[in-house]
Amino acid sequence: MTNPEIIYFELNNWARGKDYPDAEPFISWIGNDSKISFSNDKWVKENKLCVVESMIDMSSNFCITAIKEWVEVNCPELLTKYREFLRFSDEDEDVYGQWGNHFKEWSEDNIGLYYEYYEKNQWIEWIEE
Repeated sequence: MTNPEIIYFELNNWARGKDYPDAEPFISWIGNDSKISFSNDKWVKENKLCVVESMIDMSSNFCITAIKEWVEVNCPELLTKYREFLRFSDEDEDVYGQWGNHFKEWSEDNIGLYYEYYEKNQWIEWIEE
């Protein structure tokens, strides 16, 4: 795949309608704390996503990098009705979530689930293998 258009979006499993859209497929993906799709490495890899999960207070936060084609097929309203969940690169071409956490750059090598935690006033990333 050569230079696909990339979409960055952030979801948090705390409050439906505020931290993630109160609509399908988002409710199915993130609405049940014990079955969050974005916490499932196999599902993430099957969908060719780059997901960074972190804890914000008592909730799970997900910084998701996807190709536009995937978004158009799986959650097209993200591009129209739920744009508040989209994130964009800054002047340095870096993308951050609303709490300063990181997005992975989309590439075939980066597909998968990553974890990030906050320590000593900075976000530290690690990969679970």
